[in-house]
Amino acid sequence: MERVLGVVALDLYAADLNFVFGEADSREGVAVVSVARLKPEFYGLPPDDALLHLRLLKEAVHELGHTYGLGHCPDLTCVMHFSNELKETDQKGESFCPECALLWTVARAL
Repeated sequence: MERVLGVVALDLYAADLNFVFGEADSREGVAVVSVARLKPEFYGLPPDDALLHLRLLKEAVHELGHTYGLGHCPDLTCVMHFSNELKETDQKGESFCPECALLWTVARAL
């Protein structure tokens, strides 16, 4: 199954959450990520394209991981770790931990 990722400038919200950086539907293979809260300017800081691109990469990989059925990971460095706030996005890596990488590989093979 193909995957589709949308990137929007609008701030996103989900039920029972203040906001979300992104959202995914594993059954449909679709995901969306918002750049609104990933931009330093949202917090009154100067623009930083490199930082924005890194944050967007992490959130895009995270949401696409959900489209393959991956859940949130307790490993703080794994891209599948849940980001409740931006500092958690900045702290996590842009790749899967070994366990999530294995799950992703298996899910892609199915």
